Amino acid sequence: MGALGTYCFDGLNFAQATTLYTNSTLSALAADGYYSQGGIVRQQLSGVLLNSQSCGTCEVACGSGISVSISANGFFDVNFDVASTTGAIVLYFYMGSSIADGVLANYNSVNHNRLTAKGNDGTILVDGSGTAVDYSGIGNQGTGDPTYVGSDSANIIIPYTNTSVTPGVCAVGDAPENYTYTGGSYVAQGTLHPLTVTNAMCGRALTGSPVFTMVVPKSTASPTTMNLKVSAPYCGTFFAYEIDCPVDLPSFVSSTLQLDTSCNSTQNETYYFVRNATGTSTPFTLDVNTLPEVGNFVFTDVNGSTYLNDTGVLKYYIIGTTAFGVRNGVVISSTACVSSTYNSFYSTSLTYASSGLACAISSTVQLWHNGSGLLPVALDTIYQDSAGAAVASWSNYKGITKPLNGSSIKSMTVNGSGIVQVVTDCTSSSTTYILEDCTSSTPYTVNNDYIFGLNDVVQYQIGTPGTGAVYCGTIINVNSSGTADATLASSQSYGCGDSVHCAT
Repeated sequence: MGALGTYCFDGLNFAQATTLYTNSTLSALAADGYYSQGGIVRQQLSGVLLNSQSCGTCEVACGSGISVSISANGFFDVNFDVASTTGAIVLYFYMGSSIADGVLANYNSVNHNRLTAKGNDGTILVDGSGTAVDYSGIGNQGTGDPTYVGSDSANIIIPYTNTSVTPGVCAVGDAPENYTYTGGSYVAQGTLHPLTVTNAMCGRALTGSPVFTMVVPKSTASPTTMNLKVSAPYCGTFFAYEIDCPVDLPSFVSSTLQLDTSCNSTQNETYYFVRNATGTSTPFTLDVNTLPEVGNFVFTDVNGSTYLNDTGVLKYYIIGTTAFGVRNGVVISSTACVSSTYNSFYSTSLTYASSGLACAISSTVQLWHNGSGLLPVALDTIYQDSAGAAVASWSNYKGITKPLNGSSIKSMTVNGSGIVQVVTDCTSSSTTYILEDCTSSTPYTVNNDYIFGLNDVVQYQIGTPGTGAVYCGTIINVNSSGTADATLASSQSYGCGDSVHCAT
């Protein structure tokens, strides 16, 4: 590892100098090697300084891992080349088993310091006061300060402002020394970085230390440089991290967000997540889950720019029959969704409406309700299918209802949310149809034991109860009065020319 030293050069500045010396009389050549000043790196070879290079050429390539173990403390700075591709830059950190360290990434002038970990269910990470947090750094957003992650065993929440530092000696409260990554290692700069760690900066594990995950979105090809700072103010620290190059996050398809764990068969939303990792040294072992797990960050975009449900209100999305709870952008629970059993019934068409009682017969559809009876009653909810999918638009629907078996016909009024407001018995109204035989044009009156509409062709038998051949007739009146002299034979409608189902 390099060290800070005092050197002299001939020339107006370091970039234009030809040789480095160790004395002011320029008589003692500095040793061959690499030297840096003010963001410029130059190699001295055989007493001659070679061409200057910007420290930008010293950037560490993404996909790399770095580990540090020192007996002192430090504030570590490094630049990464994150390539010209787009996607999510995923960073993984392991801070050892006993001392927490802080991390802060800066890309395109935006700071990033929120982290999660495998199994993070909103209870295993705590801030400095011991309060459980959904992710590390939740109280530290927008500050530009590092978020301290790792183990909870060391009390790092103190000022580190003592600048009377003895070289080679580290005491609690000493200001850490600045280090810059150059030439394949962190190089001490000989300057100090006083700082104070607060409760809000912490998001440490209650026991031990997992591998922590951070996501930095990169939605444009440039810039290609990302800066990472690791704050290790406590003496005798260790940390290891790796920076992955930008990639599209894995996706999954689910329902939209909802406030409960009820099953939802409509699952057509695409979201994204980042996998966590395990291990104590680089390269870490990345998880291979194809669906989000507890502790994963989830996003609405492939680059990880927008966290899903970045609020403190717990919401759920449904994948198959599993309800995943997400809050503050983190999956914190996974449980079986709650399935309801819905009762089926017939109703007039969803487009049917009436200003009065809906006791006239129209075309029918099959619907479901969450009540316990054959037909819905007031305050029951009506659904589109047996899985409980909501009907798209009710528009204060009114319609006849009829169970799948039986002849009780009622009128119901439903509000825009699918909730039944009023149910009225239709038996006091006329409950007969007049039909006209398809062949003879003879009229017959039948009780409306099944729901049909005007001009439907229905099967009937003469008499009450009906006997003999099954004929077909066209309904010519749905609000008739009179005594039935024929009986409907089935709930199906056919055509007058149907010789299979209609006798002549």
